[in-house]
Amino acid sequence: MGELVNLDDVRPKIKGSAVCLGCRHEWVAVAPVGTVELECPECYTFKGVFEGMVAPDNVWQCDCGNQHFYISEDGAMCAMCGVSQEF
Repeated sequence: MGELVNLDDVRPKIKGSAVCLGCRHEWVAVAPVGTVELECPECYTFKGVFEGMVAPDNVWQCDCGNQHFYISEDGAMCAMCGVSQEF
């Protein structure tokens, strides 16, 4: 019988500076490629994002300076301040 392989050990990962959009805590995070939100080790919310993410030439930015949004049936909501945006 062959060896058991832990798939988490061979899946591609991304590592880099992260920041919490809730409490502004900064840390170095490691996560599987494709991860969108990170759990903040300080406030334990899922408002952590990698800094310097790749973005298209045109990006939306809230008046608070944030570029991370939640998209719903009602439109775009800033993940940092919660204000709904119209673009």
